[in-house]
Amino acid sequence: MKLSRRAIAVALAAALPLSSLSAPPAQAQTLSSSPEFEALLKRYAPGVDPALVQALGVLAALAASLAIAIPIVRSGEAVSIAREHTHSLQVGGRSRTYDVVLPHGFSPERSYPVVLGFGGWQHTSRQTRDYENLESQFPGAIVVYGQGVNNAWGGAPYAATSVNDDVSYTRAVLDDVASRYHADTTRTVAVGLSNGGGMAAALACHAPEMVDAVATVAGAFYSPTVTGCAGGQVPTLIMHGTNDAVVSYNGGVRHGAPYESVDAVARTFARKNGCSLVAAESRSGSVTAFDFERCSAPTRIERVEGGGHTWFTDPDATRATAQFLRRFL
Repeated sequence: MKLSRRAIAVALAAALPLSSLSAPPAQAQTLSSSPEFEALLKRYAPGVDPALVQALGVLAALAASLAIAIPIVRSGEAVSIAREHTHSLQVGGRSRTYDVVLPHGFSPERSYPVVLGFGGWQHTSRQTRDYENLESQFPGAIVVYGQGVNNAWGGAPYAATSVNDDVSYTRAVLDDVASRYHADTTRTVAVGLSNGGGMAAALACHAPEMVDAVATVAGAFYSPTVTGCAGGQVPTLIMHGTNDAVVSYNGGVRHGAPYESVDAVARTFARKNGCSLVAAESRSGSVTAFDFERCSAPTRIERVEGGGHTWFTDPDATRATAQFLRRFL
């Protein structure tokens, strides 16, 4: 039996209504023998073997029923996508990586702000996520955990990169996140621990256009991270313990290189943010807060009385830094 192209076209055309999501599968079983189908046949394909048309109609009905069974994602609906990813990129001749955690119900049609997390020296991006857990406090943001070269950030004497290297890396990461996930990188905040706290401060100092606010926890403020700052105001929180035996609250020398005291760094950012050098003092639990006055961008110290060199759990550093940073996203 020779297969007619016109017969195939007619059979498929007649079965098209079956692909509607509202058409139940039962209709697909009866349309091939309906008077409407026979009328189409007589008009467009006279002389076609009815047995052939019936067979084609059954095939078309089967295809339609399969279409009904396939779920359709409509515009604006959330797409099921893994939340955690590691991505690679080339920066300054190096292959580097970063980790990203997407919001629950992530939709590629929405635009999300970005939260950058930087870990301490010898901490991988995975370890940084384990203790910072920023996604718990920023459910509507894309959270990025940076990976330093040899688990270190520029500015420290043990780092394989310079501050400029890691500023360029961060810029490349933000560009990549914007390209992959439609992130709104004009709304970006950064937070870090120790050497990573120095990195967050370095962004506010050297690339203020990249971040809307920063927070540091037990920050290691080696001189290259917070000297020679570019103009541009960035809200800044410095959280540090008075009993930090690794990076002293009062500054010092470590690994043969000087680092600055919390008060000196806070004054640097207070001047940069248009504040007076007078700070209002308040106390809550183990935290003494100092808020510089008449600032164009808020500048705050949270001094943890008796606190050591750690991502604090009491007070909760994740919650405290998020409370400061959220209002700038």
